[in-house]
Amino acid sequence: MSFHNYIQERTSDGSELTDFVLSVFRGENGASTKERMDAATWLADRGFGKPTVNAGAQAPGIGDFTIVIGDHDILGNPINPNSLAPGPRPPMFSIKDADSLD
Repeated sequence: MSFHNYIQERTSDGSELTDFVLSVFRGENGASTKERMDAATWLADRGFGKPTVNAGAQAPGIGDFTIVIGDHDILGNPINPNSLAPGPRPPMFSIKDADSLD
C-alpha cells in the first residue's frame, strides 16, 4: 500500500484532516490568529485552488516606454517642440574649455 493510499484510508479520505483544520480555523482549540489564517489559507487552497500570479502584461508600471533625450532645457523645464522657432537651434548646453575642467 502506498503512503498516499495509507493516509487516505486512515483519515477517511482526508475528511479527518479537513475537520481538524476547520477546528483550527474556527479557533476551537485556542489557536492564534496566525494559526487560524494559516488554516484558512490551507482550506482555501484546497477548496478553491491556489491563486495564480500573472506577472505579465497586467502588472502595473510594466510595459514599453520611450525616453527622449533633449526634451528638457538646462534647468530641467520641459520643452514644447511646437513653441520653438523653426530653423537651427542652439545646443541645450555646451562645455567651454572642457580641457581645463578638473
